[in-house]
Amino acid sequence: MSPYTNNSRQNRGRGGSNRHDSGRSDFMTVLLFYVLPFIVVNSIIFILVTAAPKGDLTIGEATNFTTTTMELKIKSLLPIKEMTVTLDGNAVELTKTASKTYTATLGSNGTVKVSLTAFNGMKNIFSEQVNVLDDTPPSIKDSIIEDGVLSFRLEDTQSGVNYDTIYAYDDDTPEILPLSIDRSTGLITFDMQKENLTICVKDLIGNEARVTITPEGENLDPEEAAAEASQEAAQASDAAAGDSAENDANLETAE
Repeated sequence: MSPYTNNSRQNRGRGGSNRHDSGRSDFMTVLLFYVLPFIVVNSIIFILVTAAPKGDLTIGEATNFTTTTMELKIKSLLPIKEMTVTLDGNAVELTKTASKTYTATLGSNGTVKVSLTAFNGMKNIFSEQVNVLDDTPPSIKDSIIEDGVLSFRLEDTQSGVNYDTIYAYDDDTPEILPLSIDRSTGLITFDMQKENLTICVKDLIGNEARVTITPEGENLDPEEAAAEASQEAAQASDAAAGDSAENDANLETAE
């Protein structure tokens, strides 16, 4: 074999290797300078276009049963274009206490609803329930009437019963004080002279209950009691009218 032949083969080998290295270099160039930047840029654009704002809403504990606090922390890649906070549809006045952090004082139970709209137009709505405030009056339990004496228990699981506010009234007497009050058990007794007795009592923050108790021991709302009395009066009037018509008919027959 001649030296020329060996050199030709070596040159052809080097040429194939160079072409292979050149192809790999071109691939890496396209990957690094075209494909990867395209993927990264489009991923960033996709995130910016579709990113929705987020927030953490925290309802505090009620120390006095009349007010509580809420804290809203906004988590958003983009600036917030619009933000609304409502409590049962009523706007809540916010105070900014830190970057992207807001607080407010709430005076009633209900649903706090937060609506956030980011600069890209994406919206997020979330809510929390407020149920730590005392907006419920005391309740009357286990009412019984024996020998003209009404007895019942008062319950209030939040601020507590204000026993100094307990009184009753009937059709003749505007204020009737209880016969006895047992603050340890909540047992109250009243002298019941009439068919209906309306009990009035407040809790320690002023929520008032008015319950009308009948001889059958039923607890009626005053409006229900008035409606029932009106219905009974109407029935009595209809019965009287029917008796009158029957008497007139009997007179005509006799004539």
